[in-house]
This record gives sequence, structure tokens and C-alpha cells, in this order.
Amino acid sequence: MRVKNARPNQEPVVVDFEGGVISARDVKAAREVVESAMQEREFIRLANRIIDEARDEDASLTRAARDRDRATPRDVSHVESARLRSELPLLGEFREPLSARQRKIRSATKNRVIAAAPASQHRAMRSMLKNDDPAEWRRINGALHYAAGDAQQLTDKDRTQVQRLDRAIQSYERLNDRRHTVYVAVKLPDTHRDVKRYEDLPPELSPGATLEFDQFTIARHNLFEAPGHDSVRHLVFEIVTSRGMYLGASNTVEDTTHLLPRGLRCQVVAADSVTYATGATGFAMRLVLQLQEIQ
Repeated sequence: MRVKNARPNQEPVVVDFEGGVISARDVKAAREVVESAMQEREFIRLANRIIDEARDEDASLTRAARDRDRATPRDVSHVESARLRSELPLLGEFREPLSARQRKIRSATKNRVIAAAPASQHRAMRSMLKNDDPAEWRRINGALHYAAGDAQQLTDKDRTQVQRLDRAIQSYERLNDRRHTVYVAVKLPDTHRDVKRYEDLPPELSPGATLEFDQFTIARHNLFEAPGHDSVRHLVFEIVTSRGMYLGASNTVEDTTHLLPRGLRCQVVAADSVTYATGATGFAMRLVLQLQEIQ
């Protein structure tokens, strides 16, 4: 990991894109932390991945028991059709809004998942995602990041809530047959300068960097719906993935909300300004960071 800066007589600091205080569900808050803290979290995540893989090979455990004790959820997504296995858009490509047809398809899958979900998952989704007060979302996501993504370190009550939301997302992933291009907003720490150009990026978020998502993440299929899409105090990640669950509307409301699972691993592959639609006829430009999912 490259160091952002070195303060005199102090340990170097880096930007942790999930380390800040969460103020809303649909934006991540970054903060500066000492480099050793980030390295410790990286070591814990690696150790947890090794343990999860070893547990999966233990024939004495049932599939349910293995999943219950995992640090992060299993990836059950699949995209069999080459036509639907989209890649990251070219940087010079115009970012179109998600079409009404695509919204209808994703919304239909969402409705099937919600209709079949047990009452416990409905309660988890309501309290985590729909309550006017996002206190539970903030508390649980904050705890997940503090635990380097390991749900086993949470209280029993919060771990149960997390795993219910995991299972709802996995139900969607099993039915989904296409990849999603989504945008994630990250609010810069107050200590970091505005980001207008590639040169303004924190070094640890530059191309080549590996980013690990400990938390659940709210994303949007339309770039202009991402909070801070027109702000130099926000970063915008562009991710293509088959993971997660569409929560947006069909074709009646401009809402392309998408819930990404915790435990995503991505690499920053490019960063540059792109042109994107801001509605029916408008357009704008902004810097985006393209993230490639690491399987």
C-alpha cells in the first residue's frame, strides 16, 4: 500500500474509504487512519478468507453450518449468458441511464425474492434498509468495519441480522442472470483536498490498489443518482458485478438502488473523467474510479 503522507514524528496516514462516521445509508464516509491499522485489517481479512476456505472443505459440517460460521457470505451469483456478462465501460463511453426494460427485469426478480422471503428476512430488510432512522444500518456497518468484515465478531443479535440480510441478497443472486454496472459514493474526509483530477486522488485509491468492502453498500445503476455525483468532495466508484440485490423501482420512478453484499474485493483499474446523463436530456462530467471485482 502506498502512503498518502508522513507527518513529522508520526506514523504515516492513509485514507480508509469505509472508516468514517456514516451519516446516510447511500454514501460511504472516508477518514484518515494510521497505516498500521489498515495493514492489520488486511491481515485479518486474509486470515478469515483462509479459514473460510478450509471450513468449506470440512465434510463433517453441513452446508448450513459452514455458511453460519463464515466471516463473509458465500458468492452464489452466476451469469451464464455471454451477452449478459458485461465488462466495465470504456472511459470515453457515455454513461446512459438504466433503461426501463432493464429496470423492469431487475424489479421483477426483486419482487420474486421478496415474495418468497421468510418473515425474519422481511424484518431484517425493514429495520436495516427501510426505517426512517438509519441508526441500525450505521451501527451494524460500523461494527462490521471495526471487525474487518468478520460477522462472527458481532453480538449474536447483530450477527443474526447481518446473516438474514446476507441470505436475502443471496436469494436474488441465485435468480439473477446478468451483471450490474453500479456507482458507489464516498465522502472525502475533511482533511483531504478536493478531488477534481486524477492527480488529486489519495494514492491508496489510485489504479492498482485493492479495496475490500467490509460493509453492506448502497449503490445506484444511474450515476446521477449517486449522492455527491456533482461534488468534488465525493469520490464515485464504478463497479461491474453480478453480486447484490436490486432494490429500485420498475419504470415508474427514477430509482435504481442496488444493495451490494459485504465482503466484496475489488481492484482499482482506472480513474478518469467520464460524461454521464443527468436525466432525460442533461449531461455532466466527473472523475470516476473503475473497480474490477476480484473473485
